Formats: sequence, C-alpha cells, structure tokens
Amino acid sequence: MEIDFTRLRYFVAVAEELHFKRAADRLMITPPPLSKQIKLLEKELGGQLFERNYHEVRLTPLGEKLLGPARDILARVEDLKATATRITQGVAPVRVGATAYAPSDFLARLEKAVAGLAVPTHFSVPGSAAEVTAKLVSGHLDIGLIHLPSADKRLRHRVVARYQGAIAVRFDDPLAAKDVVAIEELRDREVVIDFARPNPVVLAGLTRSLTARGVTKIVRTINQLGGELEMATQVFNRHLVAMVTYAPESMIGRIFSPPEFKLIPIDEATWAPAQIALAWSPDRLSDRRSERALSPAEVEAIVDQLERTVAHAHRSA
Repeated sequence: MEIDFTRLRYFVAVAEELHFKRAADRLMITPPPLSKQIKLLEKELGGQLFERNYHEVRLTPLGEKLLGPARDILARVEDLKATATRITQGVAPVRVGATAYAPSDFLARLEKAVAGLAVPTHFSVPGSAAEVTAKLVSGHLDIGLIHLPSADKRLRHRVVARYQGAIAVRFDDPLAAKDVVAIEELRDREVVIDFARPNPVVLAGLTRSLTARGVTKIVRTINQLGGELEMATQVFNRHLVAMVTYAPESMIGRIFSPPEFKLIPIDEATWAPAQIALAWSPDRLSDRRSERALSPAEVEAIVDQLERTVAHAHRSA
C-alpha cells in the first residue's frame, strides 16, 4: 500500500476542521478537489474516514484511529525536510553551552533535550555563567544556560527553572532540627556562599541581599583550586552554614546529605528562589566561515523547544 503524504495532510485538515469548506480554505484549495483527494485516500486505506451529512462532517471509527498516526507521520516528514535543508544548505550545528554551577541533575536533562533536537547540535559546559555569557556575546555559542541576574544587556533570556534556596549544616547543628529555615535565622552564623564565586554578579547580589537581612558573617572556604568537597569538609569541621540550591538529586545535594549533613530549604517568604535561564544574543557576532549561521529567529525557535522540554522535565522531577 502506497499513501500520498499530501492526502494525509488533507485528511488531518478536514479532521481538525470537521468542515470541507473551512479545511479547503486552510489548505488554499477549493472543496471539490479536496473531496476527491479524501475519497482517493479512503480507497487506498480500504474504508471511510468521514461520515458526511448535509450539515456536519464526523470522523468514522477508522478515521478516529488513524488521525493520531497521520499527525505523527506528517511531523516526521517535516523533521526529515528540516534536517535535509540544514544539511544541504550547510547550516552549522546549534552550539549550546551551560554553566557548570547549575544543579547537575538539571544539566543532565538539558543535555538530553539538546541531543533530542531534530538538528545537528554541540553541547558543552565551558565553566561559569560569566564564561557562558562571554561566549554568547562573542558568537562562540548560540544558546547558553546561565544564572540570573545577568549584567549583560545584550542578552535575551527565558527562565526555565526556579530553585528554592537552602542551607547545608552538620547533622548535629542546632538548625538541623528544622525542616525549613528563615533567612534571618542565619544572623550571627558564619555563612559560606562560595558556590557563587565564579559569577561575580551573583556573588555581589547575594552578599548585598544577605547583608540587608542582617547576615554579615560571610566567609570563604574554597581556595583557587578547591571545589564542593573542600567546601563540605570545611562546613563540617568549622560548623559553618553553606548556602546552596535546594536540589537534593544534584551532585552538591548528594554531597550535603545524611548522615554527615542535612539540607534544609529556606522559607521563600524570606529568600527568593534562584533562577536559571536559557540566554542568547540576538546581535551576536558570528565566527562561522564556511557554514551559514543561525538567524535570531531560528535560535529563538530552538530556545522555545528546549524551554518546553526542560521545564516540563523539571516540573516532573
């Protein structure tokens, strides 16, 4: 059995409109040839797709069962055309970069979403949000995952995740008995915010916000070569309070987990959640030579698709 894809497109249009004249207008043809093509398709399939009355058109049981598969087939055909167009026109891969300081489980979801795009892609984790921003502006990345706020006004962004703030303390810390804390309870405690050091804008904003709430004893635990394990070691040994993101399934969430530590969310009424966004630069420079660079509209369309995928995955997690 051979099926004409154009006839499938006509079938879907009539099934969605349930009216031959409206479907014909949508397809920019006249009703008689549309009706003829539907009849030819019904002959190919061996059964009626529609019940036609003077005042209404309804799907038959066969039509109802075939509508979903027909939509899937047409979507695959469009993906095939888009892929072929990109290859034949020499369109470069979509380059997506992400800050290494986003929750690791979210990074994994983003990488999976990028790999699932119907276009060639390249995913990288170049470092801090500041490094991602620099690569976006210079044209070395098309889309980047960054923390907000961003000081660079050349970027547009779309928030894709919000993470409640949290603290991590030793298992025997007085705060470990709580299930949620207010930011004001950290006054007179030595607080670590080293996770924000790679992003000067976020670090400065955190420092100002904490100081405004009376949290002034901000200490540093990580040297130039240190990382999350060093921070955890010092929090444990010096009875410090680490401010982190409430992401229990991320790498840092697992580091600050029982029995040595407790991760406690911060009351959102006292501390706003952290925001992570997909960003792009509409006026970016292009370092491409032999390949056509993506247009701003194409980049934004890909951002739309990634936003739907990772935001849904984040809500479901």
